[in-house]
Amino acid sequence: VATGYHPSPIPHADAVTTTTHKTLRGPRGGLILCKEEHARTIDKAVFPGTQGGPLEHIIAAKAVAFKEALDPSFKDY
Repeated sequence: VATGYHPSPIPHADAVTTTTHKTLRGPRGGLILCKEEHARTIDKAVFPGTQGGPLEHIIAAKAVAFKEALDPSFKDY
């Protein structure tokens, strides 16, 4: 989806989940993308409780993975 090879499921779903460590080659973790109407409920369900504390080095590593995914050469991966 990130490279455009597959259509985005986001317009057709209330929420979409994915990992950052498999397809994005980033650190171990995940993403939840949702419609704004569900964001507050999902945020409260995930943190605090299910999700651990936000570690700054993991946040930085995810930012690097997202930047690399924007590069056209990422499609070759």
